[in-house]
Amino acid sequence: MQILYEDDQLLAVDKPAGLSAESGLAGHPSAEQWALGYCRSKQPDKPAPYLRAVHRLDRVTSGVLLLAKSKAALRALMAQFEQKQVEKAYLAEVSGLPPAESGVLRHFLARTPDGKSALVSDREIPDSKPVELRYRVLEKTADGARLEIFPATGRFHQIRAQLAFVGCPVAGDTRYGGPAWREHAVKLHARRLSVRHPKSGAALVLEASTPDDW
Repeated sequence: MQILYEDDQLLAVDKPAGLSAESGLAGHPSAEQWALGYCRSKQPDKPAPYLRAVHRLDRVTSGVLLLAKSKAALRALMAQFEQKQVEKAYLAEVSGLPPAESGVLRHFLARTPDGKSALVSDREIPDSKPVELRYRVLEKTADGARLEIFPATGRFHQIRAQLAFVGCPVAGDTRYGGPAWREHAVKLHARRLSVRHPKSGAALVLEASTPDDW
């Protein structure tokens, strides 16, 4: 993984698609594991360092992933996410075209009973929560379009499910009706994340370039 930023409080990486963000019960290789190994290799004679992913990034999604090197940094950064003080920008290649060249999508989202997929509706449904994203078409392609996306909320599978609901599923996202591409990968990329540094309060803009295999 490419390291995008590092200091004594933070580590930001460009996570490839196919790699889980967090170490979990599923046992998939994770960005947390890789980052922990990287930090240990720098100081092999010291105890294992503290390192936790600050936010979620789907296994099939690539892009900016921020990890905290202390519990205090983790708490401060998670508070920024909860209070919607961060700015996120994604790139997506989709099959089909959205309703307009640019716009805002507002829906309600709930999880399926097995918890593995998202359900999107124009109206409130049981156990649903409101979701919102802004998008613009960057260019049209032979099969659809490349979009820039700015989510205002960060629900489970939100971007993928909302885009599919309006008729333009993400390429590779067969779960939501998109055309097949690569195993464990979709063309959704966390392009930019803007936060405040948990110690200094300075603005920090983290960016990851578009994957070469797009």
